[in-house]
Amino acid sequence: MNEKQIIRLMKMPRTDAGNAQRLLELFGNTWKYLPQYRSWMHWDGHCWKGQTTADLRGAAANAFRQLAMDIYCLPVPQNDVAERIYRLKIIAWLYKSQIDYHVTLAVRYYKKLLWREEPAEEK
Repeated sequence: MNEKQIIRLMKMPRTDAGNAQRLLELFGNTWKYLPQYRSWMHWDGHCWKGQTTADLRGAAANAFRQLAMDIYCLPVPQNDVAERIYRLKIIAWLYKSQIDYHVTLAVRYYKKLLWREEPAEEK
């Protein structure tokens, strides 16, 4: 992930809905929900595979953990105390976001975002 993308993800709201937006950008089109089967599909780079909601929650928690580490590794201007404090707050939020409660809410919002992203079927 490049620095611009990390900063864009970092500036999203520190809410569960903000985390859903992060997931949408991080996962791209690799996760799809199939309402008729009540299941998730994941693109592994070669084929689509059926996944459970628990699998997606695990992937989301890992994504939040990785993003927190990426933010921590970004260079910070030497005397910019406000930026350091801001980054610590977002890192703390991302670690808190790995708790089941927050991951579950982020995944629910993420599912809604995916439905909005789907193109309407032509008749």
